[in-house]
Amino acid sequence: MKKSLFLSFSVCFFAFSYAQFANSKVANLNAPGNEKSQRINNTKKELAAPTPPMGWNSWNNYGCDITEAEFRSQVDYVSGKLRKVGYQYMTIDISWYSPSVSADPRSRFHHPTFARHDAEIDSYGRFLPAINKFPSAAKGSFKPLADYVHAKELKFGLHIMRGIPWQAVEKDLPIYGSKVKAKDIANPADVCLWYNATYGVDMSKPGAQEYYNSIFKLYASWGVDFIKVDDISMPYHADEITAVRKAIELCGRKIIFSTSPGSTPTTARYHVLTNADMFRVSADFWDNWGRLKEQFSLANQWAVHAINFPGHWPDLDMIPFGKIATRSGDAGGERFTRFTPSEQYTLMSLWCIAKSPLIIGNDLTQNDAFTIEVLSNEEVIEVNQHGINQRQVSDKNGHIIWESSSVNKSSKYIALFNQNGSDETVLLNIEQIGLKGKCSVRDLWAKKELGVFENEFSPLILHHGAGMYKFTALQ
Repeated sequence: MKKSLFLSFSVCFFAFSYAQFANSKVANLNAPGNEKSQRINNTKKELAAPTPPMGWNSWNNYGCDITEAEFRSQVDYVSGKLRKVGYQYMTIDISWYSPSVSADPRSRFHHPTFARHDAEIDSYGRFLPAINKFPSAAKGSFKPLADYVHAKELKFGLHIMRGIPWQAVEKDLPIYGSKVKAKDIANPADVCLWYNATYGVDMSKPGAQEYYNSIFKLYASWGVDFIKVDDISMPYHADEITAVRKAIELCGRKIIFSTSPGSTPTTARYHVLTNADMFRVSADFWDNWGRLKEQFSLANQWAVHAINFPGHWPDLDMIPFGKIATRSGDAGGERFTRFTPSEQYTLMSLWCIAKSPLIIGNDLTQNDAFTIEVLSNEEVIEVNQHGINQRQVSDKNGHIIWESSSVNKSSKYIALFNQNGSDETVLLNIEQIGLKGKCSVRDLWAKKELGVFENEFSPLILHHGAGMYKFTALQ
């Protein structure tokens, strides 16, 4: 987690352990008959995220202190180079409301004496942009910046912390749309373990829902299209997740709701799959091979449930390719990704076949040709956006096979993974994927036809590498 500003990884491990203990408290959320477990409005309506969201987030490279100029440079890049293949959500991560909080002591926004994080808030206790970071927000609104993003045919996103700013509670500010004040709804004993900016909201109190309604009405007025809510799924805060969903549905704007961080407990699967549009299934993910191997089991665990809830996507976290960690204290220092080219193919293949959101976390302006190639292969992205019935087929001796189907079910998408330390042939028995007879096979990474195969397909896969293929039965 965010090391320089926040507590150590050991605290985060404690949070993970607590989340497992808390699973017992959310187990009943899976019961469809439990009124509290259900989405506020379950009537059929247009999904906010009919396909896994694609975009970019500032955290992996800029940490707590991206500037407006830097953000605009990323917007321009996506508009010019990546929008055509589907990337669209441009998200400013944590601390956009803090004039002097940064993960990096070299930053002009770093202030070493802040034990509690300063923040700009309005008269109703709602976060406002820090104008020293975002000059166009001088009137207390992100709308000028959102308008810039929308003019580039992209979508604007923000990160927020669960709860209410502690400054609002200390000043006991009124809650917009309610007769109560901040102290009436805040729970000062309920704080985030790694970022001391907010108190939890006691959703049993009058005015609690009105607070969440008020912040989402504000974000809607700014033109926000995507909200990542932190400190809400580990431990799992079902009441505030429900409150956010209700507030979004009342705000008058289609906004994607993303929960963070993970692991989201599987005991809460019914609740999260009917309330969040995307939800984190792991802790913060970085460019480490061991961590990438761990994502396979999480992807497999959640695919079983997610195929029954289209429009609600298990999130394997951001993609740390290219230049990362310029000012992100969580990552161990400025660098280009530690993932090898083969490992990058593995990550992108898993994210796409498992239908995870594709959110890039780097300085896009420093992308090299290989990074662009891996991130923008439209045939692989097609699997992510339009594949159906995704599942793990097998996992044996370091060889993992996944499949999904084309929408019309005329073809199968297949991902073959070699987690071992040597280049090896990975064997696919074609009957394993429900096809018989001869099949034409296309290599999606190479964008070329490989010919006709029957019974077996056994390509050489590089160590820590992957291949992605399209199988079409020949009648």
